[in-house]
Amino acid sequence: MDLQKPITVEEILKRPPFRHARIVAGRRGLKRPVRWVHVLEVSNASAFVNGHELILTTGVGLGDGEDAILRFVQQLVESRVSGLCIELVQRFTEVPACILEYAEKHDFPIIAFPQEVRFIDITQDLQSYIINRHHQQLLALEAISKRFLELTLQPKGTSQILKLLYQKTGCPVWLRDDWGTDILYPENIQRSHFQSHETLCQPIVALDAQVGSLHMIQGGKDPEYMQRLLDRAATAIAQELLRNMSIEERRMRTMQKWIEEWLQQGKAEFPEELVSMLTGGGSLALAAMGSAAHPSTPYESDDAPEDAMMVQIARMIHRAFKPYGLHVWMAPREEQWAVVIADQHPSSPQSMLQRIKRAFSDLFNQWAANTALHRYRWSVGISQSFRHLNKAPHYWKQAILALKVNGPAMAQNRDQRPPERYSLIGYDDLHAWQLFLQVDPEVLSAYVENQIGALLDYDRQNGTELVRTLEAYFATGQSKQRTAKALYIHRQTLYYRLEQISTLLGNNWDTPERRMALDIALATHRFLSMKKNHTAG
Repeated sequence: MDLQKPITVEEILKRPPFRHARIVAGRRGLKRPVRWVHVLEVSNASAFVNGHELILTTGVGLGDGEDAILRFVQQLVESRVSGLCIELVQRFTEVPACILEYAEKHDFPIIAFPQEVRFIDITQDLQSYIINRHHQQLLALEAISKRFLELTLQPKGTSQILKLLYQKTGCPVWLRDDWGTDILYPENIQRSHFQSHETLCQPIVALDAQVGSLHMIQGGKDPEYMQRLLDRAATAIAQELLRNMSIEERRMRTMQKWIEEWLQQGKAEFPEELVSMLTGGGSLALAAMGSAAHPSTPYESDDAPEDAMMVQIARMIHRAFKPYGLHVWMAPREEQWAVVIADQHPSSPQSMLQRIKRAFSDLFNQWAANTALHRYRWSVGISQSFRHLNKAPHYWKQAILALKVNGPAMAQNRDQRPPERYSLIGYDDLHAWQLFLQVDPEVLSAYVENQIGALLDYDRQNGTELVRTLEAYFATGQSKQRTAKALYIHRQTLYYRLEQISTLLGNNWDTPERRMALDIALATHRFLSMKKNHTAG
């Protein structure tokens, strides 16, 4: 008995009660699966079937006329019944031709009994056969479940479970989870096969949250039994994930301890890998990472436990950075994530900062497709690279300052564009803002007021854009043609605005010394405006 294949009409016809039966129509449908057998003598057949039954009838209660019989058979076909057995004694002596024609057209098997039979003998035989088969399936499922659980205690348990599942079924399997696991078995199978073939899917649930899915190409097997097999395998995989997650949580708590001490005091008990990378000529960098709900994404309750989310984030970051020759350690710290990045390939032609930015870009693209993480907008501030471990507090401050500039509210304010899913900026990208971030805001405000206060007041009172005009004029190297083009205004309008600027700032406003002072004031004004918006946000 092949437990993985469904019981079919063809298989049932080999049973003793059917030794005198003959197939009168729908021979092409003999492979239809049969889940139960049922006696039916009423005309409204669809109300009494669930699908995949083998129906027994004498036709006594089906009404007079061929039309009534045809409607009965049509209801069975539409209700996905597997076949019809008719006793040709009491109501029929032969099956009407219209019924045979309809059954042939729809590959619906009709089996005729030319002499009287005891339906109770048929139902008792088939129900015992079906129940016994179901019992054998349960025993087989219990045995393979035990084997699955044993494999979770071995190295590479998940891969071993997928291998056993394939060996038992002959059906290719594919595991994907939210932590970056993506395994096919056998390895030479293409992912496209799972889109082009009939496939079963079983969610992998850990701590009441779906963390992945297990897929199988059905391959003509019994879908109910195969789904139960998938369920047992998914349960074992979830248990292994939970155990691995517990190990990861303990490791992260240890990691959080030394990272916290290091960023505060500049010293800690460091992992051997970190020290080894520095000894080998590598450098370090720190990243401060923050998140906020993305405004374009409706809020969805997230049932995933916080610890599970932390492990998920840590795993995905490690996977994203590894191809770029970067090793990471990370831990939550206050309202941010602290990410320690070590360069394993210091001889790479790309700078460390370039590789860090590319790794974060890959990471956030993955998170955008993640069911638990897609609703967040992520911001990252990256420090300069360094080699002296005791300087960590200084470089962590750089990362925090860059993150503040790169906050969600400020990012949204840039050119009034809608915020992207992520943004990142290095401390080196701040240029003059490196100074602004460490100067008293009142001193900066006084400087702005002294240099361009007259322009700001005039714009507020008259709704003009003199400050924006001055910024564009300096940005184009004081080219009037390019400034007019950049502002989408006529050149005569630009001349008029420049005369107003000259009147308000004085005739010496375009000398090199004054221009430098005004350029710094304009940058300071932009900085203070963004900082104000960030605070409000």
